[in-house]
Amino acid sequence: MENIDDLILSLTDKESAKRQAEALKQLSQDHASKKSIKKSRNLSDSEDDEGAYSDEDDVGIDEDEDMEDIDEYGPDLYKDDDDRRRLQALPEVERERILAERSEERQRNLERLEVRKLLKDGRREDATRRSTRSKGSGKSHALSELTRRREEKIQVRSSRHRRDSPSPDRKRRRRYGDQSDYEYSGEDYDNSDEEKEKKAKKRTPQLEEIQQVVITRNMIEKWIYTPFFENTVIGCFVRLYIGPDPQRKVPVYRLCQITDVMPWHKTYKVTDNAWSNKALKVKHGKAEKEFPMDIVSNQNVTQQEYSRYLTTLESDRVRVPSIDQIEQKAADLKQAKEYVLNDKEVNEMIEKKKVVKGSSVNAAMEKAQLLARLEHAKGHNEVEKVLKLTKELRELEERIASAEGSNQNVWADINSRNRERDRIEVHEAELRVTEARRKQLMENTKAHTAAQKAIASAAATDSSLIPDEASGKPLAKLVKLSKHALNVGQATSYQTDYEKLVSRVALEVHVELLDDSDD
Repeated sequence: MENIDDLILSLTDKESAKRQAEALKQLSQDHASKKSIKKSRNLSDSEDDEGAYSDEDDVGIDEDEDMEDIDEYGPDLYKDDDDRRRLQALPEVERERILAERSEERQRNLERLEVRKLLKDGRREDATRRSTRSKGSGKSHALSELTRRREEKIQVRSSRHRRDSPSPDRKRRRRYGDQSDYEYSGEDYDNSDEEKEKKAKKRTPQLEEIQQVVITRNMIEKWIYTPFFENTVIGCFVRLYIGPDPQRKVPVYRLCQITDVMPWHKTYKVTDNAWSNKALKVKHGKAEKEFPMDIVSNQNVTQQEYSRYLTTLESDRVRVPSIDQIEQKAADLKQAKEYVLNDKEVNEMIEKKKVVKGSSVNAAMEKAQLLARLEHAKGHNEVEKVLKLTKELRELEERIASAEGSNQNVWADINSRNRERDRIEVHEAELRVTEARRKQLMENTKAHTAAQKAIASAAATDSSLIPDEASGKPLAKLVKLSKHALNVGQATSYQTDYEKLVSRVALEVHVELLDDSDD
């Protein structure tokens, strides 16, 4: 199609040049005819006739001068071969400027000739009247005719420009033969382009345009440790998984725009090869929230999801992202894809990855072990061990927070809550220990009382009891023990309160030791 347009334009240029040549030829013939008519004209014509024809003489003289100016350059705007070689040796910009000036000058001369020709035709038609009014009317008619022709020519050029935008080569071909008309029509064409461009910038972006600035989980894995990650993703879009549909049991996604990159309360796994302690702050309409990056989708946004996003923006009265913003983010993504990392940046990325991943694995294992030991200590009412493990757990969480470089305000709040929780847990552990001691003391007291009652009852009913030397009352029954049993009981370092009570009672009575050989 472009070749056909070029052919049509070239034919148009040839026809235009041909018409100009015919016009020049006609003007020359009219000028020669006019001279012959002047010579044969009667000298006794009226004064008005003389004035009229004297004006025509002036027109003829001016036409001769204009013809000389026009003929100075050929149809290709060169004087001769020497002039052509001289201009061809100049820089392209300078050469085209000179040719454009020549084209403008030639066009002005042609227009002057056309006006004078029309004036001459008007005087011929009104020669019988020979009045000033007729002269003014002829001149006005000529100017009106010229204006009408020019307007028609401008309309044709403008419609052609609106229909097909000319290429730079096509503009260059049309510049010399039709420079004046091109200037008029070019102004309208520029205005039309500006209006179209403004309307295009105000329209709602299409899904294909939005898809160009959507960040996927794979892109996050590739750029998460780079120095340009945050500046690149802010302003882009993500497709977030928000859970299954309760009725249809299918996954539901939402299109959201990234507004910031924030610290996250823990280190988590984004992909198999990427860990992070940061999250994306996104918005959907007026709603704004932080989400971890492991729920970012790798799939394209659907038309239904994009339609819902636009509906939400409209209902919340939030402005739709402009075409300029989309184009800017597309340029940022292109620059990120073409970015070449230097050695220093690569080393920094490796160290950052080691710190994030190492802190997440080692700290998680250590924290799990501390929690298990803490639960075991609480279950056995070991107050001192509970306090020690609680302190170690708090110090570990502080080290994790320092390694991750989290926001101080966020971690201050977390530490405050942890300290309050630890205080409550320690207080509860102390209460449990106190209650256990009270119960143990009560049980020991009951056991001691029961033992005393048993001894007293046995003394009252059994005559084998040994009487007290002072009062003569029986104290206890003779107990026969083996030496081996006594040695084992004395060697045992750990005794319950009840066993200790029995030991004290045994010391107060006479114990007859039996020889092991008697058994």
